[in-house]
Amino acid sequence: MLTLDTNVVVRLLIGDDPQQTPIAEQAFLEAIANGGVYLPDVVLAEVAWVLRGYDLDRPTRYQLLEHLVRTRGVVVDDIDAVINALEQFHQGGDLADQLILARATSADALPVLSFDQRFSSSAGVQLLKAG
Repeated sequence: MLTLDTNVVVRLLIGDDPQQTPIAEQAFLEAIANGGVYLPDVVLAEVAWVLRGYDLDRPTRYQLLEHLVRTRGVVVDDIDAVINALEQFHQGGDLADQLILARATSADALPVLSFDQRFSSSAGVQLLKAG
């Protein structure tokens, strides 16, 4: 199994670089054929962030990511937690925050302490207040 970096995944999803895209596609197909592709949470969070720069709406970004993690041969740490985080992202949440919450829940390390008021509306997140 191989791990793909964020820039390789973005080339796969967007296909915006005529030199790098075919290389990324070939590497992806070879990795799938030879044991699979591992995508760590940090790569998924970075891809979600980078895709914002491509002027894609949230539903499109969600569909790209959801299709990617459900692709046969693609492995993530906890598919149920990742799908749940993606659903929260689709509804307006931040994917990185939702992945943090999923990992904290799995580690029985709740609550997540945050200064982010919107994130603190999630069950398992406690808002820290200044002053």
